[in-house]
Amino acid sequence: MATPPRITDAERDAAIARIVARHAQIDDPRRGQLSDDAREVVSWVLGRGPVGVPRWVQAADHHDALILHTWCWWDDRRRERRLLRQGRSLGLTAAELGAPLGIGTRQGAQDRMDRLDALLAHDRPDEQLTRAARRAGRDRDQGQVWIAEHQEQIRAVLGDLLVQTRRVLAHELAEHQAPDDDRYEDDDADQVDGGAGEQWEDSEVADIADWSAELAADLDTGELSAASVAVAGLLTAEVRTHPRVLALDRESHADPVLAAMRRVDELRSALSAALVTGPSAGRTRSSAR
Repeated sequence: MATPPRITDAERDAAIARIVARHAQIDDPRRGQLSDDAREVVSWVLGRGPVGVPRWVQAADHHDALILHTWCWWDDRRRERRLLRQGRSLGLTAAELGAPLGIGTRQGAQDRMDRLDALLAHDRPDEQLTRAARRAGRDRDQGQVWIAEHQEQIRAVLGDLLVQTRRVLAHELAEHQAPDDDRYEDDDADQVDGGAGEQWEDSEVADIADWSAELAADLDTGELSAASVAVAGLLTAEVRTHPRVLALDRESHADPVLAAMRRVDELRSALSAALVTGPSAGRTRSSAR
């Protein structure tokens, strides 16, 4: 089973904020039941039901709930490692610690702890994603070797995400973009139907514009890091839940923006795998071809 991409606390908070904002936008009488706890929000999305909720809101909620679920997966690994470590310090044997997990041998329990240590060795869920923090973190980032080895592929994936975002959301992003900023533009921007975007509030479009600008800055300066990939994840989540993107034909995967977002997902999973098993192990599909 593939290692899921690492979800930062900033991505978790952004996903919750998007869900809350959508239900405020449609004046959902049940939105008062939402909390700021990721697990509770996932349960709320699953149990809310479709009554009074437009289909595009339901689809966007489920996208964001999966992000929260992935954050919970990593949090569960942290909790498990902490339980095993504390249990060991309290004198419990490896066999006793492994039994509730269905692990019947001492060696099996030790292997489990070793795998968790490897998985979480470079875990930083509270990583700061501001531009200054991204620059400061490059030198101490354990994923920087992998980033350097895959620089060309990463630039292609992140650059294409920006191009496709600006193509699909050209109308919405126009007022948030500097007049002379034509970086990562696509000549086909005017070919995308503009009907679905009218349901989206300006604050969410502003978030897309902000994360696009942050990612473009890293690409322009060449200062790419694991935090840059996390920023791409934040941008992808915002774009993926935009009504215009939700209205695309997802079965045929015909629109390039869908392929661009899938490549970002693959990139993030590859980076997570590299942090666990070493730089040479995490390969994006594009680099493996």
